Amino acid sequence: MRQSHSPQTPPPAGTGACLDLNSPLSPLSAARLVAAAAAHAPQVIVDHGCGWGSLLLDALAAAPAARGIGVDVHGPDIERAHDLAAQRGLADRVTFLNGSSAEVSEQADLLINIGAYQAFGTIEEALRQLAQRLRPGGRVLFGSEIWLAQPTAEELSVMWEGASADDCLELPDLVDLVHAAGWRVVDLHDSTRTEFDTFELGHLREREEWLLDHPGHPVQQELDHEWTAWLRGRRRPMGFVTLLLGR
Repeated sequence: MRQSHSPQTPPPAGTGACLDLNSPLSPLSAARLVAAAAAHAPQVIVDHGCGWGSLLLDALAAAPAARGIGVDVHGPDIERAHDLAAQRGLADRVTFLNGSSAEVSEQADLLINIGAYQAFGTIEEALRQLAQRLRPGGRVLFGSEIWLAQPTAEELSVMWEGASADDCLELPDLVDLVHAAGWRVVDLHDSTRTEFDTFELGHLREREEWLLDHPGHPVQQELDHEWTAWLRGRRRPMGFVTLLLGR
């Protein structure tokens, strides 16, 4: 769904209008993870940091007896989630809330927290809060950025303001942290370079296409900066892992 905007105003950053899923996962990878996460036939599914709800809706489709709750602080994403639920015939089984995950403590058989552990604070705090919200025998789909290699000072200088090597963990350290928090890893997907490139390009494409129709617009400088932040910053050292957790 494309956001509406003035023909003379570039689309805002971060809408993901050219993406179906706001994570570096291919449809095949997402389907495999959702099938594994829903294999125990959950009755209640809660997605903390749901974005526009794609994975939550996939999980509800895979678990026909379940009801779902999605929560996110970004209002436009929640609006898109409502539209997608209606398009997929799932609106009667899901509630989307525009607010903080800290205020949603409902217990669930399946929790989803993909690329949004910040909804609870740190990764450690997210793992603790998710444990308090999980019913016995339940599962958690948990996704986080990781370092594939330690970033150089030059890479950190262009990634984002204040970027630090402490902003991510390497995969072995993340799994150690998960184990220390009392979780076990049931499944794992390490996003491929193609999945990550598709994700990054999906966030650039709408504005790049707009710029082709509006050459010379100042937004070009912003887009050039984003290309630098990706190609000279994140692309080499950063990856993304999705874990299916139980306890």
